[in-house]
Amino acid sequence: MKKTNEVSKLAGISRRTLQYYDDEGILVVKRSQNNHRLYDEKSLNKIWQIMIYKEMGFELKEIKQLFEIPNSEKKNLLSLRLKTVENEIEKLKEQIEFISLVLVHGMPQIPDEHGGMTYVKYIEELRKQLELT
Repeated sequence: MKKTNEVSKLAGISRRTLQYYDDEGILVVKRSQNNHRLYDEKSLNKIWQIMIYKEMGFELKEIKQLFEIPNSEKKNLLSLRLKTVENEIEKLKEQIEFISLVLVHGMPQIPDEHGGMTYVKYIEELRKQLELT
């Protein structure tokens, strides 16, 4: 059994974070007679899993749910997370392209308000035009 200070150093996370996990029910730990939190191997394994899920971009409420579902459903959620990250990467690539185009061609001119086109639509059209050049 390890105390909070030991686990904090081992995991590289703050004592407060460990306490928060316990308070939120994500990580339930045993208590000593003096009411100190005590971590066994099962707790350490769960901390490791929490850290891995956090590295994947899951929020704590999602991590809590991951611990409550069968492994078969975890695979589905991991696949969904992967797809979400891939979509985010695609959006970021588009932003990189647009920023690069603005760097090369300069800031686009504001559209004529009598042109009947919203700023959003105008930007979409600009993007298409700039990609063709």
